[in-house]
Amino acid sequence: MEALDELRNLFSARHDIVRDWKRQGKHVVGWASTYTPEEILYAASILPMRILGSPETAKLAHAYCPDNMCSFCRSCFDVALKGDYDYLDGFVTSASCDNREKMYDLWRHHVEIPYFYFINTPHTNTNTAHEFFYDELVRFRESLEKAFRTPISDQSLRKAVRIYNENRVLLKKLYNLRRKDPPLISGREALETVLSSMLTPKEVHSRLLTQLLKEIPQRDDPPTKGVRLLISGSVMDDAGLLEIVEATGGSVVADDLSTGSRYFWNSVDPTAESPLFAIARRYLDRVPCPFMGQSEDRFRHVQDMVKRYDVEGVIIFVLRFCDPHLFDAPLLKAELESSGLPVLYLEWEHAMTGFAQLRTRIEAFLEMIRGVG
Repeated sequence: MEALDELRNLFSARHDIVRDWKRQGKHVVGWASTYTPEEILYAASILPMRILGSPETAKLAHAYCPDNMCSFCRSCFDVALKGDYDYLDGFVTSASCDNREKMYDLWRHHVEIPYFYFINTPHTNTNTAHEFFYDELVRFRESLEKAFRTPISDQSLRKAVRIYNENRVLLKKLYNLRRKDPPLISGREALETVLSSMLTPKEVHSRLLTQLLKEIPQRDDPPTKGVRLLISGSVMDDAGLLEIVEATGGSVVADDLSTGSRYFWNSVDPTAESPLFAIARRYLDRVPCPFMGQSEDRFRHVQDMVKRYDVEGVIIFVLRFCDPHLFDAPLLKAELESSGLPVLYLEWEHAMTGFAQLRTRIEAFLEMIRGVG
């Protein structure tokens, strides 16, 4: 499929593509948390780009990071130290996990980027939290206006909201194709499509998504039927794990990932009087990540996806030393198992090592669900 190939290229060749963007005189700001309000950056004619790591073993970062640091954060920092993010005009993150907050300090001191900003994100979504976060986003908008010498009007914010909401709707339509048996798009393809949406102008991505949605029903290489699985857990910026799952007879039909459904599931209210307040509300009320206080909301989202996508089993992949998910995973596992759903819990490192052992455990899990042995 032509559109899928283009979307994959947006992901694999992201650094070269963004450098082409920069040569047109445009700005690029990297962001490290899905609680970063991209619409505000987009309204300032800035390309928001998700900071991702590399499947290679992080070497340069070891000089600055302790061994018990999240390997995803370490990998992202290592890529920056290598100079792969030398085109960035700015780096923005928000208060989420301790690892990400410490990485912000390391980036500020060791990576040469003109603009840095830290958004103080509440860990709850009460009315007081909404008001606080709105004030925080007012300060963020003012900081961008000053640093990039460009006004960010309510009109430009509304336009950005419309563009981002359109992309979210299209991604949901793509996910709906996974409800079929077998699904019309694999877990690997879905993950790469969502990842590519974090790396490119949303109008470009939405155009390709629209084309992909037309091409998929006529594809001549549909995914094979397998055990229908939902994948949950830490940030996943490489499809290697999903390839293993699907190569061993699993069919990844749904996910609970910050690089998957949690990224796009909720939209901004386009009718709100204040687009900035609507943006603030969307980011606090979205399907929460584990660092947020309302974990029950995410558990309901997972249970809803289990029913909607006819899930037969769940695999929870947690990055070693990812504290929010390590605390959260036992609770999610117990909740799912109490409803009679088989759950496999696995820890992994961001570098592509130790996958043979994971494969063995995944194979045994799938055989158990099939009733083999």
